[in-house]
Amino acid sequence: MTLHPMHAIFLSLVALLFTSGCKTLDTQAMEPPRYTIIGPDGSEVSQEALFEEALRADVVLVGETHDNPSAHHLEYALLKGLIERRTTKGKPPLVALSLEMLARDLQPVTDEYLTGLITELHFMAASRPWGNYSRSYRKMINLAKEKGAPVIAANAPRRYVNLVAREGKEALTRLSPEALGWIAPLPYKEASPVYRAKLKALEERFKEKNSEKPENPSPHGEIPAKKPSGINPDSQALWDATMAWSIAEARQKSPETLVMHITGAFHCEGGLGIPEHLALYAPSASVLIITIRPPQMGEPLPPFQSNLPVREYTVQTK
Repeated sequence: MTLHPMHAIFLSLVALLFTSGCKTLDTQAMEPPRYTIIGPDGSEVSQEALFEEALRADVVLVGETHDNPSAHHLEYALLKGLIERRTTKGKPPLVALSLEMLARDLQPVTDEYLTGLITELHFMAASRPWGNYSRSYRKMINLAKEKGAPVIAANAPRRYVNLVAREGKEALTRLSPEALGWIAPLPYKEASPVYRAKLKALEERFKEKNSEKPENPSPHGEIPAKKPSGINPDSQALWDATMAWSIAEARQKSPETLVMHITGAFHCEGGLGIPEHLALYAPSASVLIITIRPPQMGEPLPPFQSNLPVREYTVQTK
């Protein structure tokens, strides 16, 4: 079969980006990460103690800043450790990797890649990968593929989050039955008062810095390039509810499987966001939160905590 010239150019560009990303990943892999792990009681704990705590949970929510290499080192080590400890010879591991970085409409192409039906090149071309995919998340997905662990495309497609921001959550009722399957069931729970207060505090922080480059993470864990025009609580809740629903679905299909979900820290720290929705969708699941903070965060937001009985470990990277 002869490729259309534009298709050939596109695939060549993807291959170039892919190769570049691999080199970046290899370079970072040689740099040992440095971090301090703080337990719920404020005491410093070892990485092994953190991993043992994670093993006892049904769901492990890992909140990161997306451009923090040390966070990705720890996430890979945690996933590898969980898989090694929850694998019986001759059977797939009882661990699933769940990702904010993949939307639910990408689950079929993700499964095609995991089963070897399509190549990694075509997976990348079809899965709308984040700019830091190759150096930050590729290694974890390939580990899951190698070991036979499921990968959950957990997030709501951005186009629907944008729809809510523009027209309100009522606009979601106009989606097709197929599209409704790519978000949390309607109506999803609104953002809690505490979470709204946290969003408001973040928005005020951006306003204070107005002409400066913001030093604090956005609601999605990365360092934004500019101040956002506003944070819509309903669109934010759609993100959180959909990721929680994806985790709960995975637990329903395989109750014995531990789900490790990677997301921006704002979506889970303090027990707010995803944990609040997960308490509705999977109330019996035990949840552990691991919040990984970057070396320099600037002045942090005031502490916001939910009333959920969720244990949270903080990892301060250096």
